[in-house]
Amino acid sequence: MDNRKKEINSIINKYINYSDFTSKRIKLIDKFKQNYEKELEEYTYIDYDDFLLKARKGGYIRYFDLNFNLKWGGILIKIENIETREPILYLMNSTKKIWKINFAKKYVFYKKHKTYNDKLRNLFLSYIND
Repeated sequence: MDNRKKEINSIINKYINYSDFTSKRIKLIDKFKQNYEKELEEYTYIDYDDFLLKARKGGYIRYFDLNFNLKWGGILIKIENIETREPILYLMNSTKKIWKINFAKKYVFYKKHKTYNDKLRNLFLSYIND
């Protein structure tokens, strides 16, 4: 990192309390989960780092915009600008309509795509546990 970026980061860190910011975000995510318990069942909130580790094409996305409105989202079909902190996600719904969203401007919840084999395995395990 060059000296200019270090200088900018030090100024930002001086004025931003990250623990306060993080606690506010956690409270907001908890509020989303409480208010939309059924709609967000099996979905987990993902930030940028989680997105890089967990999100895969074919997974399901639901998100809140900056006005805290729940958007049903769709299936993740393409990711652009992954190397930036503002990736663009291309989503498709059941009517094959495709649109894009800016990850950085949304509160994104993700659910892994379940295949027929996943469902069959879970059914088999539920019979064994009974």
